[in-house]
Amino acid sequence: MHVYIREEPVALSMREVDPEGLVPGEAELVPMAFFVDGNERPSFRAMLPHETLTLLAQTLQSPVQLGLLAEEPEGGETEIKAMVGISIPVHSLPDGMVPEEMEEEEDDADDAEPWRSSANYDGWRGESWQQDDDSSERTVLLAFAPLVRITRRCPDDFGEELVDLLESAIAGATKSALEARVDKMLGGGF
Repeated sequence: MHVYIREEPVALSMREVDPEGLVPGEAELVPMAFFVDGNERPSFRAMLPHETLTLLAQTLQSPVQLGLLAEEPEGGETEIKAMVGISIPVHSLPDGMVPEEMEEEEDDADDAEPWRSSANYDGWRGESWQQDDDSSERTVLLAFAPLVRITRRCPDDFGEELVDLLESAIAGATKSALEARVDKMLGGGF
């Protein structure tokens, strides 16, 4: 799994949109569009449960760091399927949403190495070492919207492909997966 986290935060807003017949009447999913920095065109679209919308509404009150999760396609496959997410500090997650693995890691570290809390690591680091205070904060990527690229633009560099995919989406230069596939069939590509 490849993960790309964009360093510069963006102002992200969301609003409910017409489901265009994609959501059955009894579904508990809400069709949403996400707009970056006031763009007129949506950057991301998703069908989300109400619980996720509540967490997103709380998170989007200030600029957020976006990230992308994707598997590199194997062989001759060119289509990239990715998930856009928001990097959220673990301490700000509501109770019950912290992944069990993270809770267990913290518990195991405390139990297995009780000396760790009193250890002095500064002695071996030297005077030139500087700690980046932000790097120690644990975060999770709350994935909320799919992104698909039908035809790769950077076939030799998957990392650069992810950067380009996310930046294109942020700029609002995306189409729905269905619209992009129809364009490709008609010879327009994307």
